[in-house]
Amino acid sequence: MKNSREAWVVFRRIIFILFIIFLINYYQVESGNYENEINKKTILTEEKIHEFEEDVKNGNFIDIKDYTETPYVDTTTITSNIGYKIGESVDDLVNTKAKLVFEFFQKYFM
Repeated sequence: MKNSREAWVVFRRIIFILFIIFLINYYQVESGNYENEINKKTILTEEKIHEFEEDVKNGNFIDIKDYTETPYVDTTTITSNIGYKIGESVDDLVNTKAKLVFEFFQKYFM
């Protein structure tokens, strides 16, 4: 009996820690903080701005990659991807259950 109680306490702590990690990852992805930090690092120099304006005036093909100094580096990790997928799954689950509840009440009150 004592071992099962200790195992339950350890299990609850692990679930709680995983939930906190999930919330942190979900917040980072949904708030856009991470993307904003990446966007701040991309800086257009004066020469590239002038080159861009000349291309617009001349009607040349414009590609943002030609005018940026730093290339985009994908720095997503396994944990952020898992956190995002779990967040999307929870969101879908909550939305479908809420829809079922509203449909249930609609049958009885409409």
